[in-house]
Amino acid sequence: NSPFIIHGIGTGTVRQIVRDILASHPLVTSFQPGEQGEGGDGVTIVSI
Repeated sequence: NSPFIIHGIGTGTVRQIVRDILASHPLVTSFQPGEQGEGGDGVTIVSI
């Protein structure tokens, strides 16, 4: 099970901030946008 972060699409500012934080977090091994049925680019799926 991977946690989902729902940040919405909007202008992309919140998405970018979330992904910048995830990129530097020591417990995060990877992250990716959701698939189309999961929310697409309005969701980030995290692997820890």
